[in-house]
Amino acid sequence: MEILDKKSNRMSRVIIGVSEANLLAILESLNELVHLEFLTDPKLQRILDFLSLRNLLSNELFFTFSNSLFFYLQIKKKLYNS
Repeated sequence: MEILDKKSNRMSRVIIGVSEANLLAILESLNELVHLEFLTDPKLQRILDFLSLRNLLSNELFFTFSNSLFFYLQIKKKLYNS
């Protein structure tokens, strides 16, 4: 059982790492688009601040929640498809 726990922890860390990389890439792309499109509008610049989203992504609790949600949805999908 302990071996399975270690493998599960490693898999979780890998999935979180991949998710973090994908989400950061998406946010960086959105951030570039927003700055290119709305650079001339100061009101939109203040509204569309993606730094707060980037801070949310770096929050370990967010990743723990998203990882748990991902596994829950996968299990639920397998149960309903069986």
